[in-house]
Amino acid sequence: MTVLAIFLFIVGTLLVLIGALLILIGTFLIALGAALILMGLALIAVGAFLLIRRVLGRGRTHSHSW
Repeated sequence: MTVLAIFLFIVGTLLVLIGALLILIGTFLIALGAALILMGLALIAVGAFLLIRRVLGRGRTHSHSW
């Protein structure tokens, strides 16, 4: 009975440690994904700004021919 209790204690401890490790890895991956999403949104915003500026700039230069 003592051997079984020690075995169950060790297995339970390993399961808890593996679960905590998986939670940490998952948290890291979530943070990495959020950072990539924010970087992508920033790049989209810069690209849209440059496109809009170019379109409005061309429109202004064509409307003012002086």
